[in-house]
Amino acid sequence: MKVPCPNFEKLEQLARVTPGLDLDAVRSCVPLLYFARELEGALEQHYEAYGLNRSRWQLLMQLYKAAPAEGLTPAQLADLTGVTRAAITGLVDSLVESGLVARGEVGEDRRTYRVQLTAEGNAFLAKHLPDHMGRMQRLMQALTPAERKVFVGMVEKLRARVEVFRHAPAEAA
Repeated sequence: MKVPCPNFEKLEQLARVTPGLDLDAVRSCVPLLYFARELEGALEQHYEAYGLNRSRWQLLMQLYKAAPAEGLTPAQLADLTGVTRAAITGLVDSLVESGLVARGEVGEDRRTYRVQLTAEGNAFLAKHLPDHMGRMQRLMQALTPAERKVFVGMVEKLRARVEVFRHAPAEAA
């Protein structure tokens, strides 16, 4: 269910008592936050229709993009998907169990392994990627080609500043 973006009466009250608060900047961020929440929820439902969650989907996509004969190590998968290294083992285990990926040894080093898509994993993606890409296309068709170009530039500018929401360990308290 879509939650309407709030009115800004409370923000206006806050701006009156917060020196330097750029109310227009804050107002501009609120719809973005609502969109991100709605998109995240819709994507979770979308991946569930494929029998996955977002993390498993992202892992499959990284393997799809990797050199098929080489695969990726768990550490590489963690870095590429933004999932912790501790969580990668569980994700890989579940995808191995479902037959979508396989583990392969890396030489004589038994401490690490490479993860590769199986034939079943490739067939799974061949079946579901057209639907996924079609949905991405339909979302972005709300914008003209010129608007998309501007949008991508703006998103990249915001991505470069997303760190403002990360707290240093001392700040978290």
